[in-house]
Amino acid sequence: MSKWTSNYFCGNEVSAYGQEHERIDYATLAKSFQHVLNNEIIGVTGWDAWNIENGDLFDEDDNEREIFQYFIIDDNGADILKDYTNEIVLYNNELGMYLWGVTHYGTSWDYVLTDIEIDA
Repeated sequence: MSKWTSNYFCGNEVSAYGQEHERIDYATLAKSFQHVLNNEIIGVTGWDAWNIENGDLFDEDDNEREIFQYFIIDDNGADILKDYTNEIVLYNNELGMYLWGVTHYGTSWDYVLTDIEIDA
């Protein structure tokens, strides 16, 4: 069964901006699973402790993508991000924990669109 129908994704209404552009916005995406900001975790654990489960650290021009925020996410969030997006998802075997690496900065999540299309 699909995670979204028309203007709803995982039971959450897509923002007016997302509806206008027929794509799921980050605010709606983030409402779909549990997440907690933790920008210090990579500094504490080190990059070597994390495996890339989804997404790419480099863009199409082979430039490294900068991660501005790290969110600890639940298993459901990792599944949603892996199933529907190319968002960066990291996993730490020792901690049994997923991280979501957010690569945009400074714009309200209601106005940042994902690649997930919706039927208008």
